[in-house]
Amino acid sequence: MRYYILTLALRLGFVAAEAQKAEVPDWLKDYNFDPPSVCNSDPAGPLNPREPRLTCPLPVDDETAFEKRSWYPWTYPPMCVEAEKATDPKLCVYTYIKLRGDTGISIITTPQTASAGIDILEDLDPRWEEWARGIPMTVSDPPPFEVVDLKDKGMGVIANRTIRKDEIIMLRYPTIIRILDPRPWKPQDVMRLLHRATVQLPKNQGLQMLNLAHSKGGYIIDDIINTNAFGVLLDDVDHSGLYLDVSRLNHACKPNMFSRFSSTSLGMEVVAYRDIEPGEELTFSYLPLNLLSEQRQTLIQEWGFNCSCSLCIDPKETAISDRRRGRIQDLLAELDDPEVRKPEPVKKIVDEILDLCKKEGLAAQIGDFYTIVADVYSSIGDVESALRYGGLAVRELKHYAGYDHERTKSATSFLESLQRKINV
Repeated sequence: MRYYILTLALRLGFVAAEAQKAEVPDWLKDYNFDPPSVCNSDPAGPLNPREPRLTCPLPVDDETAFEKRSWYPWTYPPMCVEAEKATDPKLCVYTYIKLRGDTGISIITTPQTASAGIDILEDLDPRWEEWARGIPMTVSDPPPFEVVDLKDKGMGVIANRTIRKDEIIMLRYPTIIRILDPRPWKPQDVMRLLHRATVQLPKNQGLQMLNLAHSKGGYIIDDIINTNAFGVLLDDVDHSGLYLDVSRLNHACKPNMFSRFSSTSLGMEVVAYRDIEPGEELTFSYLPLNLLSEQRQTLIQEWGFNCSCSLCIDPKETAISDRRRGRIQDLLAELDDPEVRKPEPVKKIVDEILDLCKKEGLAAQIGDFYTIVADVYSSIGDVESALRYGGLAVRELKHYAGYDHERTKSATSFLESLQRKINV
């Protein structure tokens, strides 16, 4: 019944159109399109050719929206619910239907977080983004894949031509963002916000979302998000982000794709890990790549299935992989031993880990490993080696995590601290 009601509401939909000054209906004639602002924001970057907007809107909730007759820049007035404790903030749903053109996004978060994270609605200046990335943004067009029914596995994504290593096959933005910890608010109130968040989206997005897998039961929208969402940060607060097309990729413990994330725009790129042949299924890992098979199977059951990828169905390959990954974990633990933190033992461990990562296809983990090695060399006073591995860490993390991912930012800060030591 819940599914039917929500589907009916989506089909009826709203004629969602962002109000413009030239076409303001009577009921919006007092709408303030340029409200006062209080916080710094330059989302398009330092090369922005437009006049810089140094401020962003004040926090807005369901009460202030109508008091001030403004809920700029959101398409609809926010709907909010009170927390169970008077000291906790409201939780609201904010919808904007012109993200990167004509894509809708609904965000369920606090008024303060929504205001502080307002810059995700802005389009980045392409010159600044290319400079920050270090490489041009080129997304395959037309898409080199199709979404098909894979029978026992459900829907999946198949390559329809040869895909080359490092080719960006998809760039998507979240359709729904929801605060990760909903405990301060009543569950039924959070479900009401989820319903409103979905109904306010463009109809095609809401219907597409309803076709995604769900595995844990309960309210269908909540279940879909729990099954398919990725972790994202909004103003340094943990949220879940639902990326519609990206969610169609199935899991594999040894995947052929990886995701690259921008914390500035919340854009997610899907990138080829290796060359891929036509007809091959496109997959990425829902889990950290360096886990052992038993750890992976325990965690993967949270999604309601047992993994049947090539690495899991062959007992011989599974055993070989577990030995390698177990050895990597042991070697990383050895680097914490003060007795081992000497130039020769460290070099030996580093060489062995790099060899094992290559054999296991763990290229996406190398940047994090380089960060650890740089810290080890710094701790034993070998600043030259620390700088070398710190630079390698930033390079690899930019490529596999993203130029402004939190891991990349952390590695960059560490590298800059090492460079300051040299310059003192």
